Amino acid sequence: MNRVNNPLDHSNRADPDNIQGLLSGTEPSFAAVFEFTTMGIAIISLSGLWVRVNNRLCTLTGYTEEELVYKDLRGIFSPEEDEELGSCFEQLISGKISASQLEKKLIQKDGTLAWVDFRISLVRNSQNEPLYYISQISYLTQKTEMERKLAESEQRYKSLIEHNPAGILTCDLKGMIKSLNPAMERILGFEEREMVGQSLNHFWSQEQGAEDAVNSIVLKTDNYMLRVIHKNGEQIELGLKNVPIIVDGKNEGIYVIARDITQHNKDRESLRVAQQDLHDTVRRQQGMTMKFREMQGNFIHTLCDGELLYRLGFKPSNIIGNHLYEIWPYPLAANIVNYYRKAWSGEENVMYEATFRGITYLTSLRPIFENGRVIEVIGSCVDITERKRMETELRETKELLESFISNTTDAICVLDLHARVISVNSAYEQIFGWHHSELLNKPLPIYPEFLEEQRKEIYEMLKAGKQISGLETVRQRKDGQLVHVSVTKTPIKNEKGEIIGFAGISRDITERNRTEELLRKSDKLSVAGQLAAGLAHEIRNPLTSLRGFLQLLQNDVKGKQHYFDIMLSELDRINFIVSEFLVIAKPEAIHYKESDLKDILQSVTALLDTQAVLCNVVLLLEFETEIPKLVCSEMHLKQLFINLVKNAMEAIPKDGQIKLTVSLQGSNLIRVRTEDNGCGIPEDRLKQLGEPFYTTKEKGTGLGLMMCFKIVEAHQGTMTIQSRLGEGTTIDVFLPTRPSGQSIVELT
Repeated sequence: MNRVNNPLDHSNRADPDNIQGLLSGTEPSFAAVFEFTTMGIAIISLSGLWVRVNNRLCTLTGYTEEELVYKDLRGIFSPEEDEELGSCFEQLISGKISASQLEKKLIQKDGTLAWVDFRISLVRNSQNEPLYYISQISYLTQKTEMERKLAESEQRYKSLIEHNPAGILTCDLKGMIKSLNPAMERILGFEEREMVGQSLNHFWSQEQGAEDAVNSIVLKTDNYMLRVIHKNGEQIELGLKNVPIIVDGKNEGIYVIARDITQHNKDRESLRVAQQDLHDTVRRQQGMTMKFREMQGNFIHTLCDGELLYRLGFKPSNIIGNHLYEIWPYPLAANIVNYYRKAWSGEENVMYEATFRGITYLTSLRPIFENGRVIEVIGSCVDITERKRMETELRETKELLESFISNTTDAICVLDLHARVISVNSAYEQIFGWHHSELLNKPLPIYPEFLEEQRKEIYEMLKAGKQISGLETVRQRKDGQLVHVSVTKTPIKNEKGEIIGFAGISRDITERNRTEELLRKSDKLSVAGQLAAGLAHEIRNPLTSLRGFLQLLQNDVKGKQHYFDIMLSELDRINFIVSEFLVIAKPEAIHYKESDLKDILQSVTALLDTQAVLCNVVLLLEFETEIPKLVCSEMHLKQLFINLVKNAMEAIPKDGQIKLTVSLQGSNLIRVRTEDNGCGIPEDRLKQLGEPFYTTKEKGTGLGLMMCFKIVEAHQGTMTIQSRLGEGTTIDVFLPTRPSGQSIVELT
């Protein structure tokens, strides 16, 4: 059954249907006819194999019987015939047809093609079961071949007309429509049945009379355009061409070939408008647009227009068709031609500046490529005269500003939004000791630790857009020393008003403060000196007499001893105050020698240890590093640290601690830090400490701390005081190991 359903199945190459056995029982007359007929005859198995072929079939194909038998019949037919052959066999097996006649391309053994008449029928037995196919093959006659070719030509012609994208309409010489193709139906919106038999004038009405309109269309020989009404009522434009229909040398009608050019005309009009707009835009632009090509070794301009062209004193006619040396002065043309060569060689974005008649313009050249070759160069020019003027002014302003910043004595720094350094001037390097390369892209390292909160507050204000002016504070140098400065900081804004950075100006006011402090102290010392000079001698003589008489009375008066003790104690106190007045009034010379600070401080702590125990205070001395010997006045340094420790004891109400810490700062600076956990000093009073007669103690004179400052100053050192109310006080004394200058100075 599989072979019956698949007649072209060639998987079996033997004789599965025993056709040879069936044929052996046929009459001798059939065998004679089979062998000697003038047409090719073959027996074909149900599986599509040649089982038996006659000599004529071998002659037709060029193959021998041995080459054909038990081979697939499709081997001698063109591959495009397979589908039709398969359909034929299926219809024969199914009984839909009893025989079939086909025209096929036969491929002969030598490869040539021959058109043959292929007839085939199915032989069945008495039970109507299929046995085998029998086929007849013969060459087509010459007449049949001509008919076939004619039919093919008609099919090709019909296909050309039917499938042509152009609308084709046939009409007679009177303009009566005979036929039209589907494309014409789509163009006009009418179906063929609506137009055939109608006059052209019915669809293509014109202003002139009907007959004239038809004649004007039919007689046209050139391409022409016509506006017609589409079936939907819209006006469309057609591009038309008439082709005569010649039969036996006589013109029997015309083919009217049409294309809908409505959109094309709209596009062409849009293009025209766009080109006009482009021309107007190029003409009215403030700059200048040009094109050039290389012709015979010269660069010839093919386009040039724009307002700049006219401001330069030219017109397009002065430029188009001319080369550089015909347009510009020789030096200018010789410079420009180098840039033209670069662009013509294919270099992108060639730019140059030129100045002519007081106008400076910038030109950008870009090559235009086609198939990898430069065919033209387009140039765009803009007037930059005003920009060049502004650049010159800006450069001069910049140089002036840079000169001012470089030569000013104020330290100037510029920071980004993250407070990182962008630039600093030379004064900044001199004041704070850092080179700009050490600060670049880093936060400023000039804020002491105790001013961290101030730093944060400053930058919060700057980020909020506020300006800080004349803030007097201290900053830390690279060597650790504190510098008194007046700070002004300002946010930097761009043209949109957005903050993009910060600028800071710091002025070193150390000398100014020192001078003001000296003047202020000099005034007070002058008053104190005059007061001391006037009172010291006047008070001391009476004090001596009073003390003597009290001692005499003490021996005579019994039972009132404690009163005498009180009076003598108060007289001693008055005498001590007078002695301190004399120190102010009379300068005292300091004699320097090399001493061991460790021994000095240990003797001070040993001297005050007993008093510390009585005051319930722990006194500690700690050396963080090895301390070198220093040149100093041993007596005055003892006086200095005794005063500092005693002041600390008096500031501690009970259960306190005083710690002296000694460390080396750098190679030649010693720091002695005195820390206590006493009552502290209000911040508003810190600045006045050291002034004569200013004290925070109930019974103090203020002269002791003043002498401490003068002793440190005489040793070319510094002393700073930090304190928090209720937490304690820290005093740092910085002493150089070898003070410069005279070996003997006056303590004034």
